[in-house]
Amino acid sequence: MTKQASTIVIYRRSNGYYYCDAHGCFGGGYSGAFAGIAPEAAAIFAAREKGRYIDTNPTGGSMILPREVRSALAEITS
Repeated sequence: MTKQASTIVIYRRSNGYYYCDAHGCFGGGYSGAFAGIAPEAAAIFAAREKGRYIDTNPTGGSMILPREVRSALAEITS
């Protein structure tokens, strides 16, 4: 079985909360997990999932984030 690139997608639903879908290197993952109420909380969630799914995968992966979460993630990681 070959490893695939991992994917993490964080999105905002109409209720204003952030949710996450993640796909791992062997096809595992989840869909619709609560990621937070504020962009900062979603950024922390994304950083944790990045370590879990992308950093441990030799083929890497990608993250798809809303603009406000991406900005908060840049502030947290700098």
